[in-house]
Amino acid sequence: MLPQESSSSSADVRGADVSDIGEAPRRFERAITWTRVVGAIAALLIAPLLPNLGLGYVLALSGFLLVWAAALHVLSGRASTAADQERISLVAFVGDCVVIFLGMLTITPDPNWVLFPLFAVLFIITAAFRLGDIGAGAATLIVSLEFFGLALWRERALGLPIQLPYVAFILVLYCLTALIVSAMIREVGVMRRERTALIREASDADDLRRADRERRELLYRERNARADAEIATARLEALQRITDAVLARNALDDQLPEMLRRIMPVFEARAALVLVPAHPAGSFAVRAAVGLDQLPRASVRVRGGDAERAIQARRPMAILDLSAAELDALVGAPVQASVVAPLHAEGELVGLLYLACERGHTFTADELGLLRLIAERVASAIDRAALLDSERRARAAAEAAEGRMRLLLRAGETLGEESAVEGRLEQIVRLAVPKLADFCAIDLLEADGSLRRVALAALDVDIERANWAVASRYRRDPLGAHPVWDVLRDARPIIWAEVDPDRLQRLARNSDHLRQLLERGICAWMGVPLLVQGQVKGSMSFTNAESQRRFAPEDVATAEELASRVASAIARSPSDTIG
Repeated sequence: MLPQESSSSSADVRGADVSDIGEAPRRFERAITWTRVVGAIAALLIAPLLPNLGLGYVLALSGFLLVWAAALHVLSGRASTAADQERISLVAFVGDCVVIFLGMLTITPDPNWVLFPLFAVLFIITAAFRLGDIGAGAATLIVSLEFFGLALWRERALGLPIQLPYVAFILVLYCLTALIVSAMIREVGVMRRERTALIREASDADDLRRADRERRELLYRERNARADAEIATARLEALQRITDAVLARNALDDQLPEMLRRIMPVFEARAALVLVPAHPAGSFAVRAAVGLDQLPRASVRVRGGDAERAIQARRPMAILDLSAAELDALVGAPVQASVVAPLHAEGELVGLLYLACERGHTFTADELGLLRLIAERVASAIDRAALLDSERRARAAAEAAEGRMRLLLRAGETLGEESAVEGRLEQIVRLAVPKLADFCAIDLLEADGSLRRVALAALDVDIERANWAVASRYRRDPLGAHPVWDVLRDARPIIWAEVDPDRLQRLARNSDHLRQLLERGICAWMGVPLLVQGQVKGSMSFTNAESQRRFAPEDVATAEELASRVASAIARSPSDTIG
């Protein structure tokens, strides 16, 4: 049995000395190895059919085949490059030639020497696959010479005549075998090169498609990244605009609507509200709103659920239940999506930010994160406004206290002068207006129990003239309903924080006077008695209209102190000097 070898060392592979070996050549070499093993076994099996062979010769041939197969298997497994495989192929070719020659020596003494051409053809094919055209030609020459030499030996040693036609036929067969196999190998080489080129082109096409796919993926990622960047930039710009609105030194009632108008486009909201805590606990009053027909006055409640969880978690949450139903009702249109963001400042809940959308909108984590930043700025605006309001109130209170102190000091200086009492009282009422009230009058009790107006002052000169005219024409009846008589009878101040129509009627002398009071818009009235050693000597009246102020406890205390000083000045003056 003659072993065959692969074409891994053919002309189109031999030039690649350093290229890696694929799996296919290795599989072919393993197949050839098993072929050699089978040949060794076959040599043992056909030994009885060839009686001219000795047992030692057969064992030697089989053993050589087994050792040769094992050695080539190990060497082929260790080959890592085409150059290594080329060298192993040459070694295998030489060894296979030895095996073939041994086989020829085994077979040729037999009369069936016609088996020799079969070995020779296999040898030529093997040489062609191993060494290409040169190997095929060399093998053809070798087997032709050997065949012709054997023919001569058979004639001389065995007396067998040389059959020239048969010899010529065999030689032609060898040449044709070499030519056909070489042509086939060349054709196979061309086909392999074309296949390689096609594979390379296909690989290039795959590379191009892969590159195009990667390019499209990169473009897609780039577009997504650009879109995300544009969204992030728009959100940052919106956040900056909201921050600018927070930093603007406007009143909170102007600041909050402007902030809401800048917040709504970011989330495509239909309406936006800022609510502040109210009474009872759990209720909220609308402080500012955009997107509502009118600002509601009644407070609303947040009833558990997502809204309550948002407050407890101190972060914005989309409302997926009915916990904000009262807020949804304020919008006046169907609400498909809403979100509540708690407003915390210094750890305290200062309000809620509510956004409502008419269309279905899923609030993403990025949007909720942005809304959290916005809520911090809105809470900062509310807290800053509260601080500024507290500061303004404190400053106003301090200025008012300073003004009251100056009023009392100047009143003391005025009342300490040596001029006529009525002149000093006239100066006192002018000091009280407008620091203490919009209108001030002093009335003294006469001996007959009637009241005489001795001084008055108002913000407007026409009002002063009109009041002097009323006082001169109409005498006030002690039994009348005017509250000044209650002050005189009870010897204690009376303060009206609100002046309703009934009270306004009591203040009026007649219909003309009532009309004047209505035109002025009287909103608060206060009467303080003038007490001298426990006896009532008259009263001071204070009225607020144009300023729409209400009398605070500090104003009442100042009025009582001022009345006390006026009463002391009256007590020090002779009675005949008043009038």
